[in-house]
Amino acid sequence: MLMQIDGTFVFVVISFLIFLFIIKAILFNPITKIIDEREKFYAKNSKMETESREKTNALIEQREKALKESRQKAAELIKETSKKAHEKNIKTIKNTKKEIQNEIENNKNQLENAKANSKNELKKEISGFVSSITSKILSDNISVEIEEERIKKYLNI
Repeated sequence: MLMQIDGTFVFVVISFLIFLFIIKAILFNPITKIIDEREKFYAKNSKMETESREKTNALIEQREKALKESRQKAAELIKETSKKAHEKNIKTIKNTKKEIQNEIENNKNQLENAKANSKNELKKEISGFVSSITSKILSDNISVEIEEERIKKYLNI
């Protein structure tokens, strides 16, 4: 059976074409419109994502730079402060050494004075002792002067 072209066939073809235009108008155009809108939406979001990443990376770099600068400033401040403290400690040590040396000198001078006073007192006591021994032995009142070298010799000074 071969196909016969008659009025029904033409009617079916025309009906089919009308059906295609209606379906296209009702179904395909809105679907393509929705697909286009989604593509625009995704493109817009992709662009916003890229911009957000760039801004985030810029902020991270800026933060890292600020942290690095802060660390450098802190290190310099610590170094400067420790240097000042070291210099202050050195000055304090020098002043303390001077005070101790002055005190040692004062103590030496006091000891020398005390030594000289002790020698003089000892000399007087020995002279008095020798005078009293001689006067008892000789029964005379004789004043005796003893030389300083003899006193040193006997006292091992």
